[in-house]
Amino acid sequence: MTTPKERRQAPRVAERVSVAITEAGEALRTETTNLSTSGAYCTLERFIPPMTKLQLQFELPNGGRRVHVECAGVVVRVEPVIATPEQGRYHVAIFFTDVTERDRSAIATFVRERLAAKASTSS
Repeated sequence: MTTPKERRQAPRVAERVSVAITEAGEALRTETTNLSTSGAYCTLERFIPPMTKLQLQFELPNGGRRVHVECAGVVVRVEPVIATPEQGRYHVAIFFTDVTERDRSAIATFVRERLAAKASTSS
């Protein structure tokens, strides 16, 4: 039996990071389920169609300080989840389309440090 090939180019870490999302002037708050230099996966309380452009803001710990990250992204996948009969929720994959090198580097450092910490605790 063969293992399916991983299509992701960037390493991804399962971490909860608080994110402010702006879509067409409307502000939303969520937390990531996972994060990489190429995108984020999170859960939203409302449907946002694929290919919708978003603005994202979040902070990452970096040593003893926090790094503020601002970037643009686009919704690439939406998966409905039934939270309760009255309210739906949606798992949303966001691909980062416009990230400064400084912010991409901060995300890469965060992901690398978290992956290294998880590897050292599982050994």
